[in-house]
Amino acid sequence: MNDPAETPVDIADQKAWLLDYHRKLGSWTQVAKRLGIAQGTISQFGSAKGYGGDEQKVAETIFRFRQMLTAQAQIEVEAPVRPGYFETETSRELTNLLNWAQRGKIVVAALGPGLGKTMTSRNFQACCANVFHATMTPSTAGVNTMQIEVLEALGEKNAVGTPQKLSRRIRERVGNLSNPCIVIDEAQHTSEKALEEIRSWHDATGVGIALLGNIGVMQRLEGGNRASAFAQLYSRVSLKMIRNLPLQGDVNALAEAWEIGDAGVIGMLGKICMTPGGLRNGSHALELACMIAASERQVLALSHLQDAWAQLSSRAVLG
Repeated sequence: MNDPAETPVDIADQKAWLLDYHRKLGSWTQVAKRLGIAQGTISQFGSAKGYGGDEQKVAETIFRFRQMLTAQAQIEVEAPVRPGYFETETSRELTNLLNWAQRGKIVVAALGPGLGKTMTSRNFQACCANVFHATMTPSTAGVNTMQIEVLEALGEKNAVGTPQKLSRRIRERVGNLSNPCIVIDEAQHTSEKALEEIRSWHDATGVGIALLGNIGVMQRLEGGNRASAFAQLYSRVSLKMIRNLPLQGDVNALAEAWEIGDAGVIGMLGKICMTPGGLRNGSHALELACMIAASERQVLALSHLQDAWAQLSSRAVLG
């Protein structure tokens, strides 16, 4: 790539490219959004009359945008196609847990990062009726914000009202459904009061509740000074799953999804997946390793995966 501050940028060349790009998109509005330039400015720059302002500055912006498009296109050519959802030992166990929740139970899954809990839950939602997936964040920790996220998962966007009214709407929406299940993903972000509100929906309607999160979820429910605060909720948990690192079967499933059969590569992949980040680390490393192999016009080998992990990790290469 070239820095436009140090490389001569031809204004006429950028205008010619811009007009062609405009013809492909069919709208100056779309062009302006992509380039991050005001519509009036970019349309004037591309017009026969020209732009009365700093044309060099606009041309340099277009030049940088074109370089970005070229770089991204090159990545698309070199990057392998990442597999979508694939079944692992952990995902099968989690799916069984979600099936149990849909029978009107409260279940908890406390999993380490990169074990596929969200993909598994989304796949379960896609395959089964009346499953609603709501993802929590630090900004949705409170009762009201949590309720808004759940109602959006239930199909009601931009819900407003008091916490009492919002919970009533949630109970009404799930009350007449057959085997409804609400999945609360990233449940570690949910406050004590919000968790108690979720429990109240289960008590009132029998809706299944699946609390998915990191290991901290179980630590909050089982121990410490707050254990008594969650006594009512914890006493209703009928099934739980706790796992911090992937199983070897999970690693084998990842290798199979990437069509990898080399024992050395699979062994290295296992070491990568056993670091914090789990299968996600393995997927990132495999993606980069495949790109390195492709750039060298070689079949993926152990050395490519080692090089990829060395670039992705601050640790020494795993031998």
